[in-house]
Amino acid sequence: MTAGPGSELAPPTAIGAVVARPGRPDLHDGYLPRMFSRAVHVLSIRGIDVRLDPTLVVLAALIVWTFAGRFAAEHGWSSATVMGLGGMVLFLASILAHELAHALEARHRDIEVDSITLLIFGGVTQMHAHSSRPRDEFAIAAVGPFVSLLCGAILGLISLATPLLPWGDQLTQLLRLLAALNVVLAVFNLVPGAPLDGGRVLRALLWAVLGDRSRAIRVAARCGQLLGLTIVAYGIWIAVRVPQATIAALWYLAIGGFLYWAAGSEHRNSRLDDLYSGTRVREVVALGRDHPATSFPLETPTDGDLPNGDDAGLPQVDLDADLHELVDAFQGHHDRVILTDAGEPIGTVAERYVARAVALLRRGRRPTAGSEPTP
Repeated sequence: MTAGPGSELAPPTAIGAVVARPGRPDLHDGYLPRMFSRAVHVLSIRGIDVRLDPTLVVLAALIVWTFAGRFAAEHGWSSATVMGLGGMVLFLASILAHELAHALEARHRDIEVDSITLLIFGGVTQMHAHSSRPRDEFAIAAVGPFVSLLCGAILGLISLATPLLPWGDQLTQLLRLLAALNVVLAVFNLVPGAPLDGGRVLRALLWAVLGDRSRAIRVAARCGQLLGLTIVAYGIWIAVRVPQATIAALWYLAIGGFLYWAAGSEHRNSRLDDLYSGTRVREVVALGRDHPATSFPLETPTDGDLPNGDDAGLPQVDLDADLHELVDAFQGHHDRVILTDAGEPIGTVAERYVARAVALLRRGRRPTAGSEPTP
């Protein structure tokens, strides 16, 4: 049993995922914002930014090498390389179609979409908010694999006509392979474990049955970690039992490790999300002022009239608002926020101090009596 390009040991080559990004990296675990900080914007589709992460080069090279190796014996390396390049472009386009389906369905359900990023493991659609209903979660997750199946069907139908064209034999083989890969992509992404689409489908179903979104997220995340460990174990088994399949083994190890890590991040972010939902801004500000180690200054205006000068464009958040609102206010280019009490501005606060106070909250610290912020 060997594992060369296109062999039966080749692992799934792309992962599709949808993630919500409710906060900045300083205030949230933010594994995705950090991971994609080097992604380059290449185009916009209906107002949705499409970005390419530098690691995508590895996936593109792997696809070309795999396809070329599969066709070289029959068509020669020159033709096989051209087929590999064409297959790479079409396969990445199908991954983009998969992610665009997520993004457009989210837009249809009034959820703001930040961007689509293509990277070494496939693609990720980033949104600024969570689904508010299980059925929305289900629809947004399920539409990606559906579009992958649709792409597979379309490519398969086109391959029926290509034998009549120049390079007909090569085109037919290439399109049929791409059709099969899209079906594999759809099936793999429906495996019930976060951060795969199947994990989000599982999450939606559990949410509908249990009525507890946070619990559903944690169950799906644990399933994703189990899936990641299973794939890692399979990669180790291949490395031990089939030494000549080193590349396939390493790819399984990388995919499994990524799934385990990403699922763990979803689990941690769920707990942080619960913390945000159960905490008022007033408590965070009070905690920061209550513990000198955070050096939490509440900057007040010199003329008592906020906003003014450089503060004019800053977002405003009331002290009685949910902590989510304060975290969301730091999105974009703002590193300070105007705090208000019953609609009256009382000062500004910097993001770094809020991050320190949130860190204290995560360790179980709460403000003491009498530390409430005042104008």
